[in-house]
Amino acid sequence: MTTPITVVIPTRERCDVLGKALQTVTAQDYDALEIIVSDNCSSDGTHDVVAAARDPRIRYLNTGRRLSMSHNWEFALSHVQRGWVTVLGDDDGLLPGAVAKLAKLVATSGVEAIRSENCYYAWPSLPGPQRGRLRVPLRSGREVRSTRRWLDDVLHGRATYAEGPMLYSGGFVAVAVLEKLRAATGAFYRSCIPDVYSAMAIASVIDRYLYVHEPLAVNGASKHSTGTSQLSAQRAAVGSPAQRFTTEGNIAFHRDLPLAADGAYPPSLQALVYESFLQTLDLRDGTPGVDPAEQLCVILGSAGRHSAPVLEWGRLFARQHALDFDAIATRAAAWRSRRRLRKLAARVSTALNLYKSGAHDAVPSDVFEASLTAARIRATAPAGWRNLVRGLERRSRRPG
Repeated sequence: MTTPITVVIPTRERCDVLGKALQTVTAQDYDALEIIVSDNCSSDGTHDVVAAARDPRIRYLNTGRRLSMSHNWEFALSHVQRGWVTVLGDDDGLLPGAVAKLAKLVATSGVEAIRSENCYYAWPSLPGPQRGRLRVPLRSGREVRSTRRWLDDVLHGRATYAEGPMLYSGGFVAVAVLEKLRAATGAFYRSCIPDVYSAMAIASVIDRYLYVHEPLAVNGASKHSTGTSQLSAQRAAVGSPAQRFTTEGNIAFHRDLPLAADGAYPPSLQALVYESFLQTLDLRDGTPGVDPAEQLCVILGSAGRHSAPVLEWGRLFARQHALDFDAIATRAAAWRSRRRLRKLAARVSTALNLYKSGAHDAVPSDVFEASLTAARIRATAPAGWRNLVRGLERRSRRPG
């Protein structure tokens, strides 16, 4: 029996990227595919872009009034009744043949959630030196992973939230799991950060998921990207995607985490992971919580280039929980040093199994072209040592 698969694309005022993201889906050759575009009351040419696709598998929905991101995604998912589903960002894309490959994995794996590695593409509209660049994982294979193990690893900084059973670009879930969560809580999304929350919620009600090393999707970053904006120095600038996101009437941030001094969400993915973990505590009966001091240590230790604003936010968090900030910051510095040593081998493995476009490579003009380019690269995957040498050459040319 053919598994119905639905690709949901929530969007708002992004017709300049939506068309190419949609094209990566309409190019899929799969009979039981439905495509839902959930338009969050856009005033641009979004409806015209969808109509121009002229694909009978597309169902266009309009919220009728402006909703927060999580509420728009909830609205869209409420129209999915059976089979499997994924949510695709409106500047992201699927690789050629991704839906057919997913259907085979569903038929043979016996799991209720599948997560693939992703390619990464920086749209030319993205400010900075990375625009136009493309990264393509070259590994293949798959493995069944424990959700309990992933939860523990991500909370302790040993894994990323993107490696979990997330319902977002490259993450696919059986609709039965969504129904189970709605029956337990009344809604699927209960956090203002829907992609991170989805991974935490799904991992709380299933025991295992399939992780696929072959990428099925392209994670695109454009001038519209909320996540990219949230971690930039201009996140609080008037009109930025992050600033608009903060003022949309979102689901309340968890009371145990303060907002930043400027009213924005903390500029730390690890803090957002912790927020979603707290929002899903009631889904894991008998599972102990996480010590706030330990979480602050991991948040500070994983801050990277955003350390200054994260440190500032960390002081607010420490004050709220009556913690010794200086002592935790010292522990975090030691934790960061140990983490760098642990990640050294992983960096070598990544260099051997990742294609990175260079400054002199042809630049894909959009995510559809990037998806085709990624497929060609994987079909003629260069030897791992070439990627490693290429990376070392780039480092040798850096000043200082």
